[in-house]
Amino acid sequence: MMTESEYIGAIRRGDREAFNAFCLDHYVALLSYAHLFVRDSWAEDVVQDVLFSVWEHRKSLKDGGSLSAYLLRSVYNRCQNYLKRARIARSFYDERISEIMAGYYSPDTNPVMVSLFRHDLHNKLETAISSLSPRVQEVFRMSYIDDVPNKEIARRLGLSLSTVENHMYSALKQLRLVLSEG
Repeated sequence: MMTESEYIGAIRRGDREAFNAFCLDHYVALLSYAHLFVRDSWAEDVVQDVLFSVWEHRKSLKDGGSLSAYLLRSVYNRCQNYLKRARIARSFYDERISEIMAGYYSPDTNPVMVSLFRHDLHNKLETAISSLSPRVQEVFRMSYIDDVPNKEIARRLGLSLSTVENHMYSALKQLRLVLSEG
């Protein structure tokens, strides 16, 4: 199974098999998410429209972005567009319930969706930190996670202040590189 970054590269190059595999991996989740907003037949249309749009605009996919997050956002927005078109035929009461539900399930305000995005970001960050050398990792964790001042890190680890600063510079440089790749 490919990483999301590998999927993005392959899809951008026009690899139909990679796109099909990516769609298979995400279709059920996207369909379930769309069902939170629209009825069954519309949900399928929404997900298919979003996936078709990704394929159609594949050359504009960016490295380092989260295609999964983009898909969730696109399904949400496309459902909102479907609902806006359907509101003309619905009563005010039904419309208001849909608005409340849409706001609740928004990836920006729903605690579960926010937690999923944070969890994804946390995993990427933890993987990136784990790729650092043990000493650089130790200095980085003490500084950024435990909020220990550089002088205190130097004292505790028996290092010079400039060595601690060099480790921090190295860690930040490596993390920027790893995280920018996706």
